[in-house]
Amino acid sequence: MAEAIPAADSKEEVREAEARAAGRGVLVIAFAKVYFMIAGAGIEIALARLLGLALYGAYRSVMNIVSPINNVIVTGTIQAVSKFTSEGGGDARAAAVQRAGLRAHLILGLGVSAIYLALAGVIARLSEDHGITNLLRITAGVVVCYSFYAVFVGTANGRRQFTKQAGLDILFATLRASLVVGAAAAGFGVRGSLIGFVVAAATILTVASLVVGMWRTGGEVFPTRRVLAFLGQVALYAAIMNLIMFVDQLLLKPLVKHHAEALGMATEAAKKVANLHVGLYSAVQNLARLSYQAILAVTFVIFPLVSRSTFDKDTEATQGYIRQTLRYSLIFAAAMGVVLAANATALLGIPYKPEFQIGGPALAVLAFGNVAFAVLTISGTILNGAGRTGTTVAIAAVTLLLAAGGNYIVIERVDLGHETLLACALATSGAMLIGCIISGLAIRRAFGAFLPMLTLARVIIAIGVCMGLARVIPDRGKLMTLAETALMGVIFLGVLVLTRELGKADVERFAKVLRRKKS
Repeated sequence: MAEAIPAADSKEEVREAEARAAGRGVLVIAFAKVYFMIAGAGIEIALARLLGLALYGAYRSVMNIVSPINNVIVTGTIQAVSKFTSEGGGDARAAAVQRAGLRAHLILGLGVSAIYLALAGVIARLSEDHGITNLLRITAGVVVCYSFYAVFVGTANGRRQFTKQAGLDILFATLRASLVVGAAAAGFGVRGSLIGFVVAAATILTVASLVVGMWRTGGEVFPTRRVLAFLGQVALYAAIMNLIMFVDQLLLKPLVKHHAEALGMATEAAKKVANLHVGLYSAVQNLARLSYQAILAVTFVIFPLVSRSTFDKDTEATQGYIRQTLRYSLIFAAAMGVVLAANATALLGIPYKPEFQIGGPALAVLAFGNVAFAVLTISGTILNGAGRTGTTVAIAAVTLLLAAGGNYIVIERVDLGHETLLACALATSGAMLIGCIISGLAIRRAFGAFLPMLTLARVIIAIGVCMGLARVIPDRGKLMTLAETALMGVIFLGVLVLTRELGKADVERFAKVLRRKKS
């Protein structure tokens, strides 16, 4: 069953009911995403300690290659299945779309994983590390499982079964953390951790097929080619967006290796230096992405809503979704960004060993870059939900070219160490900001609505106040760092209250959603 929307006598009441259901969906999926985020951060922190910096760098090198592939398949599949399911037709349509999605991955999912497996050696050579060939081959199993798992998640999302979707996320996060970290703790190294990842993916696929349900054959037939066509467009967009997140790391290893060799280092020594840089920058990215990951739940809820409202040609509802979604997304992402940036160097020393603190300046920059990337992602989700995938692909492509070009130019032109990390963060964040601005212009042109400019101004003021105060607060150890982090969040929200960006109406709206969720 979909999340219940009460019967309504008017269009306005229908919108109100859908808004309440969306609010509940955001809360449950947000909780799941926060849990997933914490579990993911726990994996990274634990592996950095258990494997050591060099082996952790090797693990991240593999994940930096397979993660974009997984993310592309999952995003494209969920949105394709969700879109056609959310357009109406009840259980018969949902069943037909699900079957079409599963048939699609007999071609796409199995095909991509087979190509990835066959090209593992080539990919390893391109990444300047032949030693990861077999490690890459192991992760081909994850690609297969993710492909079919995403079909079931897309069905739940399209039917607004947000609680089921959240439950699967939580279970998978728990399985992955237990098996990946457990294998490393047992002494099985990087190989064992990656095998644990495969087992977790296979297990959650089995569970999802039982929880969401495997629809029987027969009845309405939905064309597989329609799913593949939309999936392909969204997957291209998702591929580019994921490359934006990983392109700095993908370039970092070979360029640092070449730079080190140019300074006279032997090949093996240069490779070790490159892995060290990858490990350090991975820690920076793990924390910096929290501002982006904090609002991922919104994308899963806003997509079926915009898909339905644009399908029904309800311009007023679409504009309302856009304004409120982008407003709250910016506030939440910026709140996370400012607490990370305010005392970045000290904050890195809490989950990681002291040597990771060299990445502090890079974290301060990249945390805000990911705020812009969060808004860019929400904008892309809105445009995709409305079927404007060509626009999203073009915006993402421009952003990727800027990020790749910027990193390629700067990495070998600065000194190794913290300057290299900072240069990567600046190049990537600058590209994300430009992409965010372009996406805003596209949303405004397409729907006549975007993020309220007063909201943007007030958020910038709140960030400025927090960063200014952070400069005068002394660093007095880990406990004080955590206290300062919490204080920055309170000050940020306080400034928004004082500038009347947040007020009684927001509190009442949030309280109403919470009451509905409890009932």
